[in-house]
Amino acid sequence: SAVVTTWEIRLHVYDLAFKPDGSQLIIAAGLRVLVYDATDGSIIQPLKGHKDIVYCVAYAKDGKRFASGSADKSIIIWTSKLEGILKYTHNDSIQCVAYNPVTHQLASCSSGDFGLWSPEQKDVLIKRWPRPLKWEYFRSLLPEVSITMCPTCFKMFHSEDYELLVLQHNCCPYCRRPIDEPN
Repeated sequence: SAVVTTWEIRLHVYDLAFKPDGSQLIIAAGLRVLVYDATDGSIIQPLKGHKDIVYCVAYAKDGKRFASGSADKSIIIWTSKLEGILKYTHNDSIQCVAYNPVTHQLASCSSGDFGLWSPEQKDVLIKRWPRPLKWEYFRSLLPEVSITMCPTCFKMFHSEDYELLVLQHNCCPYCRRPIDEPN
């Protein structure tokens, strides 16, 4: 039978990633990124920089850098020498980070926007998500018919017709409230 090595970490672990050469393991735990030697399990260094829980980590395929994302709404890009070289923010807490294995571009995502960073570019492209449709669904007495209601004008529509009209016109077909306006 195989022997499994376990390490004791007294923090909640949210994510982890190996350095592509397998020599290091980075762990999102608490307010820090913990860097471990993957061969013997010894901690190399805890990295400080985030002010809230670190939710996600990712290593670039070339092993030259890695990224961490936190509930403090920030992304930190670290070098393989464990130095923070860039910090940028989103509008909400960071949910995931991933490197493109070909271009080494970093994608970062929160619940409200996503960002793209490239080592060749100075700026980070942040793109906001469109507001989700917040229409309320109801079931009529006939199970095969569903209706929905606009949360602004309270007009009822057949669900499929309404969704199609909203997608075509980007607004309620009756009151014309744009879907990106708050309710």
